[in-house]
Amino acid sequence: MQRSELKAFLRTRRAMLTPEAVGLPRGTRRLTPGLRREEVATLADVGLTWYTWLEQGRDINVSAAALTRIARALSLSATDETYLFALMGLSRTEVTEHHFTLPPVTQQVLDLYQAPAFVLDTVFNLLAWNRLAGKLYDLGEFGGPFADNHIWNLFMNPARRRLYPDFEDGALNLLGMFRMNYAAHPEDTRFDRLIAALTAASPEFVTLWQRCHTAPLSAIIVPFFHPDFGDLSIHSMRMPIRDEDHLDRATAFFFAPADAPTATSFARMAQRLGGG
Repeated sequence: MQRSELKAFLRTRRAMLTPEAVGLPRGTRRLTPGLRREEVATLADVGLTWYTWLEQGRDINVSAAALTRIARALSLSATDETYLFALMGLSRTEVTEHHFTLPPVTQQVLDLYQAPAFVLDTVFNLLAWNRLAGKLYDLGEFGGPFADNHIWNLFMNPARRRLYPDFEDGALNLLGMFRMNYAAHPEDTRFDRLIAALTAASPEFVTLWQRCHTAPLSAIIVPFFHPDFGDLSIHSMRMPIRDEDHLDRATAFFFAPADAPTATSFARMAQRLGGG
């Protein structure tokens, strides 16, 4: 799976980069939508055969220095470069598999927060949430084998889809974070099971997943719509929760209002739910 993902990732990024963007002439006989392999090899100062084998996912020796030059040649973002290194195993830390347990104080912190807040594990399964998050996402109202998974609900739960006025942007952002987790935890077979299930169930997931988008945990502003909350503009803050081995095993999401109407909506809903 990692080798297949490497092939798709490199080819997608190469196709997205125009010759003009890297100072190369387009010419009159170009059939490739983006850069040619030989152009990437030249820009990265690596052999064409070696780069071809890399893009084909062959089992070859790859140094950190060469991979850095490939990343620069393809104009990869910081998250893209991290993802590429993780796919090649150069930034990977092998860990023994264990079950992550949230610190007992986590639920107390979520309950004290006067806006939606929740925690997802590495594969985006829901671990904890407060009342406002439960109301916003209608948690517990959807069934199936992946009922607690944030990504599965995004594509398969009609009520969840309606939260996003711009579904593609919202989906790409979540898939970008999910993809980073996937590369960092190749030993976790839950990723492959979920991806296989979504591939079989959702052509839309397949289309967006094949874009190989990556995204950091940094905060963004997200538009939402909910029949009870109304139109919302939300600062989505994401923070890793580390376990006793100092490994990122979960992510806490804290929503904060980005405008006055959203603040009013949150306050009204918190009062209705009894301060949750």
